[in-house]
Amino acid sequence: MKKIIFTLILMSLLVGCSKSSNNVKNNGTNTQPAQNTAGYQFDYQGVTISMNDNAAPIVTALGEPMDYFEAPSCAFQGLDKIYYYNGFDLSTYPGADGDYISAIEFTDDSVSTKEGVFIGKTKDEVIKTYGNDFTEESGSLAYTKGKTKLTFLIENNAVTSINYEFITN
Repeated sequence: MKKIIFTLILMSLLVGCSKSSNNVKNNGTNTQPAQNTAGYQFDYQGVTISMNDNAAPIVTALGEPMDYFEAPSCAFQGLDKIYYYNGFDLSTYPGADGDYISAIEFTDDSVSTKEGVFIGKTKDEVIKTYGNDFTEESGSLAYTKGKTKLTFLIENNAVTSINYEFITN
């Protein structure tokens, strides 16, 4: 399981470098509305996050992470970064004019998708919520919407991992 999670994080760090506009909503205090709404989004305490959003305002709105990791990017000039928050990890990649969101990985059942699915739900509940338009890959259900891939790892009929990833092509 840890190898799968590590592989998913590693893959998410190697995503493309196109950019998008700021996409933060924070308890009504942000003056710029979310604009990148084509893919699946994650809401956390009033902050709406889409893949390939500008990371700086999101990281600021989320507040101090529990932990932080950075390493030289294998694919881009600059640093890949992971911010560890309560219930999820937020990964970024460097772009020409800042960092951008590449992935979100849930780490426990304290957070849920915008549609209400969290770690521990059944495979049938995922399908009931998201429908039958998924790709089944190595025990996971992968849904694609816009430039976002939303993957639910299923073990013993229960969701054990949830990942949002930016699709580069």
